[in-house]
Amino acid sequence: MYLFIATIFIAELIIAVTVINFLVKLDKKVNDLNCCVEAFNPLAETCLQYARCLTTTFRQNFDKFVSFVSHKRKQIFNKLLILIGIYIVLFLFRAKSKKYSNVYHIAGVIQDIAGNFLI
Repeated sequence: MYLFIATIFIAELIIAVTVINFLVKLDKKVNDLNCCVEAFNPLAETCLQYARCLTTTFRQNFDKFVSFVSHKRKQIFNKLLILIGIYIVLFLFRAKSKKYSNVYHIAGVIQDIAGNFLI
């Protein structure tokens, strides 16, 4: 009976030593990984700051782009209205009679000049 208890005790000691050795090896690996993480941490922080800067710059530039496009859209719409108005005036002068031919020619010159400067 004592031999059986001694055998079980020795087996438990072997298992305990194996588990302790495994835990020591695991602790060394965790310490190695911790050193790698500590070495990588400043690099990751720098990369995150750079990414934050890039997204902020992109957002600001995108807002400027949207405002530029809306400004140009309004500008083109205004120019289009002016050109339509000039063509309507030209059509009215031409349709009235031949006595307005001088006014028609002046309006045509104004339309050409305005067309060159507006678009």
